[in-house]
Amino acid sequence: MRRRLLWLMGGWVVGTLSAAWLRRRTRQAIRRYAPARLRHEVSDRSSALVDSVRRIAGQVAAVGRDEAGATRTGARSFEHDSPRRHRRPIRSTPGER
Repeated sequence: MRRRLLWLMGGWVVGTLSAAWLRRRTRQAIRRYAPARLRHEVSDRSSALVDSVRRIAGQVAAVGRDEAGATRTGARSFEHDSPRRHRRPIRSTPGER
């Protein structure tokens, strides 16, 4: 009975000390890896990402507006600026074969 009580108390002491040690190490790791400046850095990076996406979307929209305006005014696109004239394919007339 004494041995069982000794092992029980020893296990309780070791378990309590290891739990306290693990809790302390975890808190230290959290403080080291998640300081306030890290939160600010993540916030700044996400804000920069959102700003760059908005900038790119604005540029895409501006290009779309420019192309739409060019087609309404009758301006030709760069693909058809060659001096060579494009001919339509010859179609057969009814009755010809």
